[in-house]
Amino acid sequence: MKYYFNNDSVDPYYNFAVEYFFAKHNIPVFILWRNKDSILLGKNQNIYREVNLKYTEENGINLVRRLSGGGCIYTDEKNMQYTFIESQNYANDFKHFANMIINQMKKMGLNPEFSGRNDILIDGKKISGNAQYMKNSMVVHHGTILFDIGVEKMMHSLTPQKIKFEGKAIKSVESRITTINDMIDMEYDEFFNKIKNGIIEDNNLEEYVLNDSEKEEVNDYIDLFKNEEFIYSKGETTANYQRKHKFGVVEYSYNIKDNLIDSFKIEGDFFSNKDISEFCDMFVGKAMTIDGFHNVLNDVNIGEYIVGMDEKVFLGDIFD
Repeated sequence: MKYYFNNDSVDPYYNFAVEYFFAKHNIPVFILWRNKDSILLGKNQNIYREVNLKYTEENGINLVRRLSGGGCIYTDEKNMQYTFIESQNYANDFKHFANMIINQMKKMGLNPEFSGRNDILIDGKKISGNAQYMKNSMVVHHGTILFDIGVEKMMHSLTPQKIKFEGKAIKSVESRITTINDMIDMEYDEFFNKIKNGIIEDNNLEEYVLNDSEKEEVNDYIDLFKNEEFIYSKGETTANYQRKHKFGVVEYSYNIKDNLIDSFKIEGDFFSNKDISEFCDMFVGKAMTIDGFHNVLNDVNIGEYIVGMDEKVFLGDIFD
């Protein structure tokens, strides 16, 4: 690497746009940064299976799709992200990049180690995970350092269909991850600066400052990462599941194509005052988002189609 870039932004869309700019122009650089509350999806992941969309929308959590593969993570301003952009000579060497973080932690008296495919552990618990993608002749390697984290918020944001949000589930996550602030007597800013300055000094990096035209180019790339079609991803998803209520069992079957509802069907042993198929047809062609459903439900009395159902319960069935 030759450069470092000072990034004070907590806007995840800007932060990923900056990465993309440096990679596109083959500029070897190190960046340490952070995001406001965000879900960072892997490039190939299904957002409907990985994210509780109702919870993230209600709590103002950003949805961002990375250009790298790997898993879905929750991050906020209590954590930090790091990016190394280097020659593709290091394309398959995750340990090379992890060691730059590990070495700085060791200077602070911590004992981290590289583990598995892409994790950094302390005392057997995960403290950092990372992923990467290729652009032109460069590898973009980025990861997260868990300085602190709201486990409950993370749990409610991720994998709604797999996780039952109970104390046992949260304890299970806590048993597999740890945070820096539990292991060292140091404030966030001090730790952040020690990591950043240590890597800058060890690699004799020069600061890269964006000129006006480069800033404009970065701003153009923000639109790529904010694009809903990219975030929700082209492709097809089929769902079929039941929800049991006091007024009966409701079975939902729907197909999503390019973030639009291609087909929508509701069955069950509930009572109806109007034809349920008429209600289902209202959603075909609409976006698979809470706003999309709200737009339909604004002019509809859902209780006429499913007696006992209200809008809140219905949206919970679909998005929780």
